[in-house]
Amino acid sequence: MFYVQETAKLVPSRVDDYLEAAESRLMPLYHDLGLRAVALWETVTTQGHWPEVISLWEMDGLDAYSGILAEQYSDGPTGRRFRQWLEQLGEVATSTQGLVMRPSADTATLGQLKNQGLDVEVCVHETVKTTPNMSRRYAEHVSKHWQPIAERHGRSMLGVYSVAWRNAEVINIWALDGWEALNKATQTMPEDRDVWAWTEIAMSLRQDWDDRILHALPFSPLRSS
Repeated sequence: MFYVQETAKLVPSRVDDYLEAAESRLMPLYHDLGLRAVALWETVTTQGHWPEVISLWEMDGLDAYSGILAEQYSDGPTGRRFRQWLEQLGEVATSTQGLVMRPSADTATLGQLKNQGLDVEVCVHETVKTTPNMSRRYAEHVSKHWQPIAERHGRSMLGVYSVAWRNAEVINIWALDGWEALNKATQTMPEDRDVWAWTEIAMSLRQDWDDRILHALPFSPLRSS
């Protein structure tokens, strides 16, 4: 499996228009292209960029990605639908960014996440800048060393992804057990020596990180309420 993350910077007065269009046009279009929606979130106003929507999509590897691009930029019905979506997107968003991402070995597939019953209503999204050529190594270390520690503090791993065609970027997404988990982690993590040990490992591989808090859109998959 490979994944696509798309980030849309929205026109502040057109947020509701984007959400309506994403549910009615984007979701069916991407489904027909072979992209399976994992989750769609908005960034909260107090920790991250607003107004912003981040969506995560699963696909069957890079061969599937080639086919998706061919369909998007074809002259057929799907290509026309894609261009119509881009035209509408241009009216409600100021810019977008797409990333193709490789999952870590321990990252669950969408089917596995559904079987786990993971609720993604509240998530922490972390963009990590690693030292050069260390992105895939860092991603595997997160799964091996940080995941079991994070789970003790109310975080469940949705996925850890190294960004394809970049040598120093990793995306980590963690589902929280409700808003109160943010406060719990703030109180308990500083006292956990395993957190200190992980920090030493992480700092040897990364240069910077940027965390957002996300809230799932009403029509997002993997949202229980």
